Amino acid sequence: MGREAERRFFLELLDRHGAVVLATLRRLCRSSHDAEDVFQETAMRVWRYLPRRNRLRAPRAWLMTVAYRSYLDYRSRSPTHVELRDDPDETFPGPAQQAQRSEERQRVQTAVAGLPGPIHEVIVLHYTGGLTLRQTAKAMGISLGTAKSRLNNGLDRLRKAMS
Repeated sequence: MGREAERRFFLELLDRHGAVVLATLRRLCRSSHDAEDVFQETAMRVWRYLPRRNRLRAPRAWLMTVAYRSYLDYRSRSPTHVELRDDPDETFPGPAQQAQRSEERQRVQTAVAGLPGPIHEVIVLHYTGGLTLRQTAKAMGISLGTAKSRLNNGLDRLRKAMS
């Protein structure tokens, strides 16, 4: 693949999957500012490693794996801070409906944010990132059984927290 073809593929990859990756990073980082930093690091890594990838069978899963590894590196070198506010660019029809959705979203975000690290990461990669459990396990470097166990544990904890 020539450099121009790589550049086009890179831009197409980020155009197609960048929003999901950024949303996933926001949930993992629990901060929009940190997520944007990690997203930039992810984009740089993707650009750097793209020439080594002759063919990607699952581009979204590969991109999400690079993003998750960037997140782990970022987390290991930075203190975390929690941001529990809604995305200011999000709009909903009607103030009553907006207030109800905002309150419910806040409850869910708080419940997910309260999950222990490894369980939180499986939930976010699987549901926000849209990865299959197999892809989630591979991205995290854990077995499929461990990913399933953490997912079930997390869902049980969320059910209890939301009831």
